[in-house]
Amino acid sequence: MVNNGFKGVIGHKEIIDYIQNAVQQNKVSHAYILNGERGSGKKLLANLFAMTLECQNHESVEPCYECHSCKQIISGNNPDVIRITHEKPNTISVDDIRQQINNDIMIKPYANPYKIYIVPNADLMTVQAQNAILKTIEEPPEYAV
Repeated sequence: MVNNGFKGVIGHKEIIDYIQNAVQQNKVSHAYILNGERGSGKKLLANLFAMTLECQNHESVEPCYECHSCKQIISGNNPDVIRITHEKPNTISVDDIRQQINNDIMIKPYANPYKIYIVPNADLMTVQAQNAILKTIEEPPEYAV
């Protein structure tokens, strides 16, 4: 991940402005859907957003890349940023959602203000998985994004 933050992202200006305004005004919602073609930068935006929310240097609406939290997110080892995985190649099952989100979300963040769940390729969720995540999205704990 290049250390340019949101400035290094090509396109997505409206989304970036929206995210940065939410962070700046401390009005972060509990759920965001980043939709677009494969390869359009959704995962990059999700990671930058997670880094910005968890960054320990609160000097701007950009991640610092230097604090412990940013370094952990870059390396994929931040305990409060969970990337949902799935065993079946083309499906995110109800068990994947229950085990990785529903059974985990009530545990408070370990070291950061938020507990962030990133669901790459959410379009692969089965109807049952979508239903399982729905209650969590509708009634999340205050620290969940």
